[in-house]
Amino acid sequence: MYRLLLITVILTTAVSCNPFKSDHPQASLSDENKTTGLTAPSILRYADSVDKMLNQLPKSQSLVYMLGDLSFYVEKYGTTLFVERAYNGAESNSLKKYYFRNDSLMLFKSSQELANEEGTVFKDERVYMRNHTVFKKDSRTAVSASALKSLAFIDVPLTDNVSPDKIYLNDVEALQQALDGVGKFDMIFESISTYPDSRYITLRNKDQNGYAASVLVKERDSFIDSLLNYPMLFKDKKLNFKWEVVDGEAVYVPVSGN
Repeated sequence: MYRLLLITVILTTAVSCNPFKSDHPQASLSDENKTTGLTAPSILRYADSVDKMLNQLPKSQSLVYMLGDLSFYVEKYGTTLFVERAYNGAESNSLKKYYFRNDSLMLFKSSQELANEEGTVFKDERVYMRNHTVFKKDSRTAVSASALKSLAFIDVPLTDNVSPDKIYLNDVEALQQALDGVGKFDMIFESISTYPDSRYITLRNKDQNGYAASVLVKERDSFIDSLLNYPMLFKDKKLNFKWEVVDGEAVYVPVSGN
């Protein structure tokens, strides 16, 4: 009986020392409530796993905001990822991603296309964060998108005063305001165009020289008829309607689809 009990204890100890190891990309990360053990490779694996499951996450989109030659819009996937897509005429365009885990910002990724007198420059940048502090940066630069993908990332030296994640969190706060349509992104009705081939709802911020937005109307409904027939009743008022961003343009969703 004693020998049987001893064998049972040994087997139980062996099993507890070799727990089941999941092959899920997020399994290599540290405990869900801690970020101390995070490394750059484990953060990248987590980001890849998020990218693969975007279709399963709830998605929200902002209007397409314009200021001068700049236009941009924001996408949010659950509480895990913020995406900003920005275009500045023929000079540049950028794609920025902010990856979160348990409300902690872990990774910032940026892809930029910059035009100058000598041609176009393509640049990727990654910023890794742990315990609310940037612990690693890397980047790569090339003269074409295809050449960029073939290059390895090179570490960027950190300054002596290691920057906190607050810098990037401030950016995320502005992106959330763009999604919510508040502050400088609070839009009121300006006008609705009556071109034969297309109609646009034009919105603007109350501040002079602030952001503006336009929404393409493909299908008329009772709400659009009201805007067309009685625009002055809605002038400078906040409108309540839905839209979706298609190919970088906000498109009105008819009432029947709301």
